[in-house]
Amino acid sequence: METNTDRTDPAASRRRTAVDEDGMARALLAAPGRFAVAAHLRPDGDAFGSVLGLCHALRGAGREAFPLGLGPAPETYDFLEGLEWNVPAEGFAPRPDDTLVVCDCGTPDRLPEAVRPFAATMPVLCIDHHEPDEGFPGPSLVRPAAASASELVHDVAKRAGLPLSRAAAEALWVGIATDTGRFCYDATSPATMRAAAELLALGVRTQELSERVYGAFPLPRLRLQRRLLESLRTLAGGAVAICSLSPEDYAAEGCGSADSENFVDIARSVRGCRLAAFVRKVRPDGKVNVSLRTQEPFDAAALCAEWDGGGHKRAAGATLEGDLGAAVEAVGARLVRAAAEGGR
Repeated sequence: METNTDRTDPAASRRRTAVDEDGMARALLAAPGRFAVAAHLRPDGDAFGSVLGLCHALRGAGREAFPLGLGPAPETYDFLEGLEWNVPAEGFAPRPDDTLVVCDCGTPDRLPEAVRPFAATMPVLCIDHHEPDEGFPGPSLVRPAAASASELVHDVAKRAGLPLSRAAAEALWVGIATDTGRFCYDATSPATMRAAAELLALGVRTQELSERVYGAFPLPRLRLQRRLLESLRTLAGGAVAICSLSPEDYAAEGCGSADSENFVDIARSVRGCRLAAFVRKVRPDGKVNVSLRTQEPFDAAALCAEWDGGGHKRAAGATLEGDLGAAVEAVGARLVRAAAEGGR
């Protein structure tokens, strides 16, 4: 198996190689130096969980590992152990034998901007569960059928013989639970449940984690949610639900992007909805972000690909330029057309 840990052949180290869980385990064990572990920009529960879970596992085996450019965590995840290891990407100086591990991210342009240059200069390992794209050079474990990147990190750590502490297990649990909608989404598989059962056996505090992630929110977030509800409307006879937040909404409640994580689920919860969208612009000088959720037979990733986005069949996202109002109208019109076409 080719791996990018062979640093005597620069050309080989920049070629993408598809590997399975055993291959990724071997690649991790063969890497000689430190591990800088990164995830996609605007990290969610699976990004935080997979990065921190892998760092804990590697450190438990005596290896030096740290999150790179993970950024400050929102209150939803700031209780996870290991966040204090985060190294800001700005000013980071990799050593010659360092390896960049990318979790829950399948393409360099989805990395935080300050992290992207390192994907072009460092040996890279990728663990991801999104539909394959151009990807990263080096060994890549890509399983679109997996429910989360955290599930894959659990499996790789197990194959590599890396120890999983309770802190590692809780990070991975949060990643799996959030990306499966608390084990409710279609991607939840028997393998997902087996991984979850093994994490539970390590002492995961399920009730406490659930309350931290799902049951306790700061008042500004709840007020922001009220603003979201005021924007909510349905189209196409109720098959489409769309909601939005403007820079003024965020500023009025003193909130940021992390405070509206999973707000698309509010639109998705409208009875009869088959296509749900949350369209937001956090800062006046920022871009418009679109989060999309679908039910059969609609493909969220295919729809978002029309705006150079991507993701999964049931959950995807995209970034648009320009005015928020125009974006809301454009997204709504496209979803109405998709509803009329019946997913074709």
